Amino acid sequence: MDDWLRAAVRLAAANAAEGGFPFGALVVRDGAILATGVNTVLRDADPTAHAEVQAIRAANRELGTLRLDGATVVSSCEPCPMCQAVAAFAGVPRIVYAATAEIAAAAGFRLPPAAATMTAVARDVTGVVLEHVPTPGADTPFVAWARSSAAAGDDAAQVSPRPVSELRLAVTVTDFDRAIAFYRDVFGLPELEAWATPQGRGAVLDAGRATLELVDDAQAELIDSIEVGRRVAGPIRVALEVADSAATAERLTAAGAAHLGEGPVVTPWRHRNVRLAAPADLQLTLFTVLPPAPDEE
Repeated sequence: MDDWLRAAVRLAAANAAEGGFPFGALVVRDGAILATGVNTVLRDADPTAHAEVQAIRAANRELGTLRLDGATVVSSCEPCPMCQAVAAFAGVPRIVYAATAEIAAAAGFRLPPAAATMTAVARDVTGVVLEHVPTPGADTPFVAWARSSAAAGDDAAQVSPRPVSELRLAVTVTDFDRAIAFYRDVFGLPELEAWATPQGRGAVLDAGRATLELVDDAQAELIDSIEVGRRVAGPIRVALEVADSAATAERLTAAGAAHLGEGPVVTPWRHRNVRLAAPADLQLTLFTVLPPAPDEE
């Protein structure tokens, strides 16, 4: 599944680089790709030409059938209600996706109000199972879109390109070697760039999608009380989404980080969080997004 998700992301990024919207999808069954699709809304002036719909149409044409029972749609991004409905009509029971709707929204791709309202009930109505699989580079298509000439075109006015293409947290450290060993070698953040000159040393590490979260004092105190049990954070706290916050915390504490609080906690917003004190005088919130509670589904 990981290879197919990466393929969907590559399709989306290539489509964005060519001036299309940054979405791609595959239809797979029995270990094989039946068809692929990309978003051609702009090219075709067709608001229904989403990547998932295009992939399903292509698979139906290829097989000469209206039914794709047992197939899975693998999408670069969380599907909209229309795509879920089309999957249901074709007998597709499951859609797996890489980027969340929040990532798309941060890039300016927000559903119209009516569609956003339908999202809340689409899963129950269609019966299609949605599965989010965090995928490295899932935001790459949106970066490609922001950099493409299409982002400035008249037809793209319905979305708002991001004014910032990268958020970089610059941290001055007193023990550079220890910080590099911890964040690059132990945590495993890929090194994108590094330099060593007579004037100083530095490195840029890939920490995934960047966002800027702003909270007031009351919200900061609430977060601290949930994760740690008391007020501990200063104005800067680094929150990192990982596949397994508890396992990642164990690995990092073995390398010198320290727990703040009792350990993993499940927040009211269904994240499993762990707060750590880490090298470079940073407080880290490691969080894993959990599925909805049974009574919320």
